[in-house]
Amino acid sequence: MASALCVLLPLALASCEGPFCEDGFNALLQTEQRYLQRKLDASSNLEAFSGNPVMDDVRSAFQALHADGDIIKIDKGPWSSEGYRSYMPPYGEHIEGIQRLRTPGYFAFSGATAGSADLFLAQLEGSTSGAVGGAAGKVVKRVTLDTVLTHAGGFQVSGDLLAIGLEAQCTPMERTFMTCRKQSEVRFYDVSDPLDPKRLGSFIDRPGQSAGAVGIVQQQNGKWLALVGDGDNNNIDMYVQQEDGSWKLSASWNKGELLINAGVSGGYKSYQSMNLILQQDGKIFMVCAARSSMVGGADYFDLFSVQPTGSGRATVTMVASKHVTCHGCDFGAAGAVYVDSSRRLLGYGSSWLPSASATSLPTPGSTIFVNEF
Repeated sequence: MASALCVLLPLALASCEGPFCEDGFNALLQTEQRYLQRKLDASSNLEAFSGNPVMDDVRSAFQALHADGDIIKIDKGPWSSEGYRSYMPPYGEHIEGIQRLRTPGYFAFSGATAGSADLFLAQLEGSTSGAVGGAAGKVVKRVTLDTVLTHAGGFQVSGDLLAIGLEAQCTPMERTFMTCRKQSEVRFYDVSDPLDPKRLGSFIDRPGQSAGAVGIVQQQNGKWLALVGDGDNNNIDMYVQQEDGSWKLSASWNKGELLINAGVSGGYKSYQSMNLILQQDGKIFMVCAARSSMVGGADYFDLFSVQPTGSGRATVTMVASKHVTCHGCDFGAAGAVYVDSSRRLLGYGSSWLPSASATSLPTPGSTIFVNEF
């Protein structure tokens, strides 16, 4: 694996100190198009939440991910016939994201239908700590997140804090003629009780923009950082929560600015998720999941480092890529990583319905095929 120098992303405190607070970018932050600040009450501040375990060596843990998925079978329950039942392209109603929760034995799935954005909670049977490949479980709860912004995309859970982007739905016809309405919002939920997710007052409003994937991490200074990508993560905005609970846009990045370490192949892809990880020395990494092509493609976890450059921009460097085999699922739907401990990272992939491009295609039915790597 190629080495890379990664620098802590020193995002701004409420006093606005550091490279993200240069005068030129401060002016940009005042524009309606790029930043809409909202005063929120104290209950919207997320500092009461603790994030995922801090890792000793992210790159080593990434390298240790298994290349061949171990199947976890999850019964869809009564929702197998509600909306998420089409096995014909273009798969307009399907699972968009997957996350393993800190509460032992629980997984969460995000979903999109024409009528609602959904969150599904599943509970495993038997051993639920550490690696759980080979286990079985079932969906035990469905939570409707919104009936207007009905596309719930790739999301992340850090500690007991869930961050998810909700977008205006785009039909295949609208996508073909490039007439999709762009409107999105990033919301935050307390999932300490997986059977009773609680929506928090904090949110990020994105008028005129999409939010196909969201990643969050709690930095060394205690401040929460949220990264929000457009449909395929071609553009990423970086926000820091302020003392009053509002979010400040601190930097933006476009895939044309991507740096790639020597020896890393594959290039930037159409990502469906991004998960942020904090390393012990303060460096921030991002793992994204994607399928290289929906027809005849392969599934990949890609690892990036993130650092500021000043003037409201950031540097994103691709430092590693891992090709994996997902049985009965594919990363065109859902892929994610889970920080199991300071030394171990586990990967997951899933789809609500089997894709023709997936390896070892199962028979369509009432089972979600999750893979653990």
